[in-house]
Amino acid sequence: MFNKITLIGRLGQNAEAKTAQNSKEYAVLSIATQESWKNDKGNYENRTEWHRVYAWSHLSKFARTLQNGQLVTLEGKLKYREVEEDVEGVTFKHRIAEIHALSMKQLSKIEAAHDPSDGDGDE
Repeated sequence: MFNKITLIGRLGQNAEAKTAQNSKEYAVLSIATQESWKNDKGNYENRTEWHRVYAWSHLSKFARTLQNGQLVTLEGKLKYREVEEDVEGVTFKHRIAEIHALSMKQLSKIEAAHDPSDGDGDE
């Protein structure tokens, strides 16, 4: 049996640096992937999925160098954890899916916003 995830997506925000109870450093990333398909009427539709990714130890240091909007690829494993929440006196139990990164690469640099004064206009 094998538990392996491969994602290529964009960071939705800069990585959030954290420290676990055992004093180990980690980073939490929010990565967006998008899929497109043609519906029955021939029009394209898109769906964006957001993934919560955890990067530990040396990978955490790399993840903190990444910035919002950058394209990254990662490999990791899918983990679930049980959480309990109280809503108006009623306790709900549910599972949260998380991706724990084992490797990660930056695929793009930050793309600067187009500046009309930069000289590539139609003059």
